[in-house]
Amino acid sequence: MKTTVLTVALALALSAGMAQQNSRDKFQRYLPIIEKGSLAQKDSLASALVAEVKSFKNEQDFRTNINILRALEKEEQQAAVEAIAAKKYPKGAITRDAFITNVYYKAGSAQEKEKAYLQLTKKWPAKNFPEELLTYDYVLGSLSQSFANDGNADKAVHYLGEMKERFWRGNGYIPVGKILLAAGDTATAAPILKTAMEDSYYYISLPEDQKDNKAKFASMGYASSLSAYVGILVAQKKYSEALGYIEKGLQVAPEQADGLAMVYYKSLLGTGRKLEAYNILTRLYAKGQFAVEEDLKKLYTELNGSAQGYDNFNASLKEELKQYIRTHIQEMATFKAAPDFELLNLKGEKVSLASLKGKVVVLDFWATWCQPCVRSFPGMKAAQESYANDKEVQFLFINTWERDKKYKENVVAFMTKNNYPFEVLYDDQKDPQTGEVMAAKYGVKGIPAKFIIDKEGNIRYSLTGSSPNVDYIKLEMRELIEAAKKAHKG
Repeated sequence: MKTTVLTVALALALSAGMAQQNSRDKFQRYLPIIEKGSLAQKDSLASALVAEVKSFKNEQDFRTNINILRALEKEEQQAAVEAIAAKKYPKGAITRDAFITNVYYKAGSAQEKEKAYLQLTKKWPAKNFPEELLTYDYVLGSLSQSFANDGNADKAVHYLGEMKERFWRGNGYIPVGKILLAAGDTATAAPILKTAMEDSYYYISLPEDQKDNKAKFASMGYASSLSAYVGILVAQKKYSEALGYIEKGLQVAPEQADGLAMVYYKSLLGTGRKLEAYNILTRLYAKGQFAVEEDLKKLYTELNGSAQGYDNFNASLKEELKQYIRTHIQEMATFKAAPDFELLNLKGEKVSLASLKGKVVVLDFWATWCQPCVRSFPGMKAAQESYANDKEVQFLFINTWERDKKYKENVVAFMTKNNYPFEVLYDDQKDPQTGEVMAAKYGVKGIPAKFIIDKEGNIRYSLTGSSPNVDYIKLEMRELIEAAKKAHKG
């Protein structure tokens, strides 16, 4: 009997694997139309996808077509296929996912979300979807964060404990731990962050031939969880213990040195290893972390016996950073005409690129759900403020790729809450020929994405991603803008 069960389980796993592969192959087959097809091609493909569902014999085929229709942004056809699938598979993955999207994620309070989660697990228990446990972990992570934000640590910890996928746990554990830590509940936060740290360490220290995509994902959170947990130890003056974790971590993940630098130097300082701490501070300062200047000057004075020469030393570090940025931005250099646009701002006013000719324009493509975008905004605010009196420079923040139908309300609320004085434009005007939004015309593949456009309307620099370091962003933007000001065609 046991052998039969194992054989059936293996057959199901292989079948699921083949179905997923077929789904990926079909999506890839239509990717050129999704990305570069004309509106007519997209309409034709959407009609064909809807027509063929009549012959489908399994739910996975429905899900594949739904995903392609979603990528094509054909909401009406997508809804039609979902309705057919829902009747055919009322307790299947499609109706489950619709419930999560339309009921759970639209619930307001933590209590309402909990009620929705209990409904979810009653009608669509996780045991019925053994290959999709991550779907439930997404919900659990969100639910735990809601309770943590409400100050209900017990419920937050309870739902974290229900997460099944170890490689994903850190994604739920780290935010909850940091929320509780910020609220002063160190006793509850510490073991949560320690668990996330130890999970990441497990994956990051695996032999290379055992590091699959799950392991690589899990290891990405190592610096964040380690830094947060060690920060607790440093606050408790447990410097030696903190150093033990950091140096153990750097043995298996030396590339995490920058992410751990702040807690590392504090731990070294706490154990009297001043020269090593000074060397780390010097590297931090030279990379634009000017917030460490007070500690750097103090250590410089202690190690040299006086502050004599510090000002020149400080200036040399800043000049070193400027030279690094100037070299680095050459990798971002390009020269092509910027696609024109006319988009609406938060007030409903039209703003066009053509109307800004004669100015250097900084475009920043972003979304409210994009954490790297959000983390870069304090730096972008500082950069914009440094050009407040320069009439030759205009910053535009292009809100794109939003997932919520109430995105306009969300954007306004986000800007108001954070007091960002940005000129925000909505990237929701689709080209009548291609169906593309402006981000696609600019070739945006990931956000945040920034483009520096010269006074003649040419893109001079483009970059994807951003540092969260305010001082670095401010310096980088200045170098990019000033270079674009001086640029000449050719």
